[in-house]
Amino acid sequence: MAKFLEITIALMCIGLLWSGTAAALSPDEAIVRKMFAMYELDPEWYQIELLNHPFQTAEVQEGAMALRPLSQKEPLGLFSAMVTINDNGEAVEQGQVRMRIRRFADVLTAGDRFGRHDVIGAEDVVLKRMDVTSLVEKPLTSLEELAATRVKRNINKGSILTTAAMEAVPDIEKGREVQIIYADGLCQVSTTGVVMQTGMAGDYIKVKNKTSGKIIVARVIDDTAVAVDP
Repeated sequence: MAKFLEITIALMCIGLLWSGTAAALSPDEAIVRKMFAMYELDPEWYQIELLNHPFQTAEVQEGAMALRPLSQKEPLGLFSAMVTINDNGEAVEQGQVRMRIRRFADVLTAGDRFGRHDVIGAEDVVLKRMDVTSLVEKPLTSLEELAATRVKRNINKGSILTTAAMEAVPDIEKGREVQIIYADGLCQVSTTGVVMQTGMAGDYIKVKNKTSGKIIVARVIDDTAVAVDP
């Protein structure tokens, strides 16, 4: 009969873990303890859920179980291993075990729905412990990471904020009117232009000269001016 047992953090913190003497464990407990020890997983941040195992043995002496992973993958998500239960050095049961391993982290989540280019403040986020097992992007974990950034794509309320979902606030925005400055050391000429690309200070962007209608490439000075190199 398939067993479905979620081993919680509380289970990992009971006195049994810290006992210096050999203890009799259920196969479920023994498998989970073996996984935590083998991969040095912190029970504060990981949770192991057994999906099934074939063992009929009611109790296993601590240390009398051998576990061999069936892949070299990181112990995360669905995971399988071959487990052997020994008694006085003799194998008495062996079988494949399937489990689900979850990883948690304290991350910033969206307190509301945000659209592209919205700026998020400290009052707009919630620091929560979330399941990040399937998260591919790097999550934001501190308010400092929001500094000078804005939303890059639509974000739903409750979603985990990630570095890929944010971008630096540009120094100059497309459509902004700026001064185009040309200086060669002897003289300086300026005229008005319209920015055609966003950019940061030092970037080269396209700007349309409002007087001539020509499109030139200029270097961003700040949010009010660009420079044409001599």
